Amino acid sequence: MNANNILPLLPNDGAFNKTTFRETVHSIYPDCTEASINWMLVTLRKQGSLASAGTGKYYRIPQDAPAKKQYFYPHSPEYLDLEKEITEAYPLVNFQIWELIQMNDFVNHQIAKNVIFIEVEAMLVDTVYELLHEKHPYAMIQPTYDTFYKQRAPETDIIVQKLLSEAPSPDANHSCVIEKLLVDLLSKKLSGSLIERSEYPRIYEDVFRKYNIDETRMFRYAKRRHLYDSLLSFIKTKTDIQPMTI
Repeated sequence: MNANNILPLLPNDGAFNKTTFRETVHSIYPDCTEASINWMLVTLRKQGSLASAGTGKYYRIPQDAPAKKQYFYPHSPEYLDLEKEITEAYPLVNFQIWELIQMNDFVNHQIAKNVIFIEVEAMLVDTVYELLHEKHPYAMIQPTYDTFYKQRAPETDIIVQKLLSEAPSPDANHSCVIEKLLVDLLSKKLSGSLIERSEYPRIYEDVFRKYNIDETRMFRYAKRRHLYDSLLSFIKTKTDIQPMTI
């Protein structure tokens, strides 16, 4: 059995699920076992012929398409120190962190002053804020836009805020996944007001061009934040991105 024989028969205009893949395999190899079907799927993904568009969804990658990677950002020393402080004090707390300078990889106008967002499960927001405020007196807890600009720190700003219960989990440690960051940019809250909106199309297009994006995870989180329609409209009208799962 040759996994590459399956490729020409798979849909090439959008995402498909495991059932479609299984049926396509059986159309050529009727007696193929489930183990062999899984092996073919893994093989095609490893060789870069298929990519994941979310849990149980896949799409074909054109042969001349540039290779994409998983998103990773080498965080600042300040970020790592804060992550360590929280982890050592409250090893079981559920929290995520991201920093504004991550967007410098995608924007035209570089961000000079960093803002580190620490998102904590609701019942511990005050506790984590009090921990950090002892050492970092300029740390802020869920500030409004006006409060943020009135109380900014001389150097790095630290924001402690609530983590939504259905936010996608980090792929490693406590660093927010890129799908979450893309959705948060579109929010009307502070996290969506620190970068010029004119930069958003470039950010989205660059992220989608360079990295593997779990669209299912991104759109599910957008629904949780009541931003699904805004996200879909933005992608379709302001960018050249072609969603694979819509």
